[in-house]
Amino acid sequence: MRIDWIEKYLREAEQLIYANNVDGGLQLMNDLLYDEPGYGSLHNYLGWAYLYYTGDADRAEMHLRMAVKFNEEYPAPYLHMGTLLIRKGKYNEAITFLEKGLQKPNANRLAFLESIAHAHELCREYKKAIRTYKSALAASIGHESNTLMESIKRCRKKRVTLFFS
Repeated sequence: MRIDWIEKYLREAEQLIYANNVDGGLQLMNDLLYDEPGYGSLHNYLGWAYLYYTGDADRAEMHLRMAVKFNEEYPAPYLHMGTLLIRKGKYNEAITFLEKGLQKPNANRLAFLESIAHAHELCREYKKAIRTYKSALAASIGHESNTLMESIKRCRKKRVTLFFS
């Protein structure tokens, strides 16, 4: 369920954050919680802001989990939560979250696959990482293709290097 008037304020809060007024953007979003405490998109934006703009991982995690709870079909909080879990070194949990998000309608396939591949690479599961980077490459059509090809090469080098060490 989409609430247009809240979405308008969320875009305004996002613009405040992009203009380096993080406190103003967070204040606006936190004020919206009083009106709609169970709105998944609002919790996703709060989680996004706390994760990427304040570094408050605990608050980010709380809001991202609430976003999933209130709107299980919304893919964005799964992607942000995957990023958060990767940052915390919880790679297997991140993969689980990201794979769930990848199945949601309108999920950004490229972003999810690339994040899953990162987590596999960090787990030293290079074959899985390479396979997932290749899937991401198949889903890409832009400049990110070069980055994905470099990631595949990096994983192959790591695999060979670690095999002989």
